[in-house]
Amino acid sequence: MNIDQLIDHNFIPVIDPTAKDSPAEKGANAFLAEYGGIVEEVALVCKKEDGLVTYRSGAAPSDRNYENFFTDFTELANDLGLRTHAIAYAFGDSYLGMDPNYSIGRSDGTIIHDYVDPSMEGYWKHLNFISREVATKPIKSLILQEFLFPRQEYSFARRSVRKFAEISGVSLDVTYLDIQKDPAIQRMFEDWRAELITTAFREATEMAKGETPDLDVGMIVPVDPETEWNEGYIRHFGINIDQIIEISGYIIYHLMPYSPMYPEPDTPGWDILLQSIRSSALYEESGYKKALFIWGLENEEDVAWLDALKEEVRADHVFGRLEHPPKYTVKREIHRGV
Repeated sequence: MNIDQLIDHNFIPVIDPTAKDSPAEKGANAFLAEYGGIVEEVALVCKKEDGLVTYRSGAAPSDRNYENFFTDFTELANDLGLRTHAIAYAFGDSYLGMDPNYSIGRSDGTIIHDYVDPSMEGYWKHLNFISREVATKPIKSLILQEFLFPRQEYSFARRSVRKFAEISGVSLDVTYLDIQKDPAIQRMFEDWRAELITTAFREATEMAKGETPDLDVGMIVPVDPETEWNEGYIRHFGINIDQIIEISGYIIYHLMPYSPMYPEPDTPGWDILLQSIRSSALYEESGYKKALFIWGLENEEDVAWLDALKEEVRADHVFGRLEHPPKYTVKREIHRGV
């Protein structure tokens, strides 16, 4: 597929101007000159998974080749009457993840640098500042991606263990296997991680809405069998989805980001997927905003599948990213628990 086909199918194209062969690699003016007359909404990656932003920031390092892109694009699009959504990677940040004070680790001592540890509350201030900066632009929504722990095993950097030990009394040498052996400690561990994510998301949302009160702020939530569907929201990611809905009223479900085979309608896999996209009955009845997100969208045959799913779960729209992000292969291994 290409961006013209995305637009034809009424999907909202997700654009990273720094991606290989990006339709926006030549800048905002060139993109809007070509597509401004046919596209109504565009989602821009304004903070990438490498931690660089595509605008001049007082908080984050800018991509030198695109340091004016996001600002130029949103202003031009606004003049043309186009709606722009901003997508910002949160704890997926390899720039600060390279700093040992921020990187995340397993209890076996393995350290990864593609994520920042969500227990680092100092990093929340960084995210809050970026949320406020982005909210000053003429955008329809701010969508926060990778606002999560990558998997439950990656909660054991020494500073994280010390913080959990203070509230639980566990040993500083505790491993995830140790935690799993005690259901009470396991529950305390999951609640602690979920509270971190909820509190950080609330702060980022409040910061953005403090700048632009009517701005939609949403969270991208992965829905994947590799992370146990909706059971993985809290267990793996630390996401209490009902609390997130209560804060912002907007969820973007990332469809099977690390599993390439989509389940056919009227199969057990399809039923599990539907259930994973439906939250509690209370919030389903509230009519909260929901959207679907998919990346690596290559086959036009998937369009009918997406349309059927969108209708079934009553999603507002579909965000489509043609390519996978640069760190896809590495992160797929992390999320699969390899």
